[in-house]
Amino acid sequence: MTYLSGILIYLFALVAVGIYKIRSVKNSEDFMVAGRTLPWYILVGTLLATWMGSGSLFSGAGLGYRNGLAGLWSSGGAWLGIALIYFITRRIRNFGKVTVPDIFEARYGKMAAVLATITTVVAYTTIVSYQFRGGGKVLSMVSDGMVSLETGIIITAVFAISYTVLAGMFSVVYTDVVNGVLMSIGSIGALIFLYFKVGGLGEIITVAEAAGKWQWFGNWAAERTGDISGPVIAISFFVPTMLLLMGDANMYQRIFSAQDGGSAKKAVFFWIIGVVVLESVISMLGLTGAVAASKGIIPDLVAQAQAGVTDPTASAMLEARQAGSESVIPAIARYAGLPMVLGLLLVSTMMAIIVSTADSFLLIPATNLTRDVYLRYINPDATEKQILLISRGLVLVLGIIAFLLVSQFKTVLNAAFTAYNIYGTSITPALLAAFLWKRATKEGAIASIITGATVTIVWTYFLPSWEGFSTLNPFLQELTYPAAGLSVSALVIGSLLTSAPPPESLEQFFNDGD
Repeated sequence: MTYLSGILIYLFALVAVGIYKIRSVKNSEDFMVAGRTLPWYILVGTLLATWMGSGSLFSGAGLGYRNGLAGLWSSGGAWLGIALIYFITRRIRNFGKVTVPDIFEARYGKMAAVLATITTVVAYTTIVSYQFRGGGKVLSMVSDGMVSLETGIIITAVFAISYTVLAGMFSVVYTDVVNGVLMSIGSIGALIFLYFKVGGLGEIITVAEAAGKWQWFGNWAAERTGDISGPVIAISFFVPTMLLLMGDANMYQRIFSAQDGGSAKKAVFFWIIGVVVLESVISMLGLTGAVAASKGIIPDLVAQAQAGVTDPTASAMLEARQAGSESVIPAIARYAGLPMVLGLLLVSTMMAIIVSTADSFLLIPATNLTRDVYLRYINPDATEKQILLISRGLVLVLGIIAFLLVSQFKTVLNAAFTAYNIYGTSITPALLAAFLWKRATKEGAIASIITGATVTIVWTYFLPSWEGFSTLNPFLQELTYPAAGLSVSALVIGSLLTSAPPPESLEQFFNDGD
């Protein structure tokens, strides 16, 4: 009950910040990009807190629990993505727009912008939905079931929607900074405590090696029911994360919010350091949690989940394994005997990070729909008051849709990688090409978006039910490879077969000045 009370107090404090920051919102640009006034250290905090959502806290920790060191392949995709973005950060900031569809319209035309908007809304609403699920899981676990999963999802949704509606980017970024600092302290502190409780590094290595979890590709084959090699699966986790990161509209919108190109570049540099440290800590916390479970310090989460399976097919047992292991961090907070202050800090910031990620992924599609649909096609002469009203209304509507989507995905991992692939294979190739490849054309970009989205949908919802699917080459069974490969191919071929864009139209995309 103490943990639940602490979480609720923390969430109410976030809403209070949103109420306080309302006075900072004087126009739509304040709501969407915080008036382009953010210094680099604020940007670091909000970039870190936004990326480290339930995808890291549940999916990342769950991968560490199930696969040990190999779980870092998923995180590593983000690390490489940020490193690559660092080199074009100044170009992105100097472009000076608000949304990713703004980039697509300026580089590839209105049709590409519309397709980018649709894809962003679908993918990001899905991401919000699993943030709600993650929050529900935390509240249910720390309350010993007093708060059901369904009720926890509702509470998470209400808080996330509320404080995003209030002050937009201003409420998001400043709460993100606090959330990021506290999450770092809580997760590192919990890992240090559990490290000594299980017997130190030697014991962790011994137990992990015996379970096949002290290898870069160890145990990865257990992530699938078919006969697919560990390396093939590892890369299929690596690539979607990398593609999502490099195309992440949250990142672009925050870079647009920076004071200048230099501040944006410095923020990205320190962001990658923070992400590497925290995602490694969370993955190791998952692995150490598995060691703790083997010693009876915390419950065997996988065994508990699989015991509740009524129809023990291979796919159902795999799903239970994934769902059970994703609760490892709340289980550590609840059962590992953490000092009360540390446990309270860990669960409260877990919840806050989930909410702060949800708000960011709500704000992006709301901003896209406001600028790229409402202002462009419905009411081009809208007043600032009308724009703010529409933006807030869209946050509310998209939040409700995300809530309704929660039931479509049974695990955070499943929802995360569906969204990662939809967005990463559809948007990222053409988005990066806008700043890196002068030969990219609107025809190539449109072909890439359509190809990436179509292949993702077919491979996710239709092809697996085909009886011959299991006989395909492993590279074709894993969605990442055909979706990303065909999307990039469509971009390159479509661009080379059509006329190059005029040089004068490219100047704003290749500006590296201050």
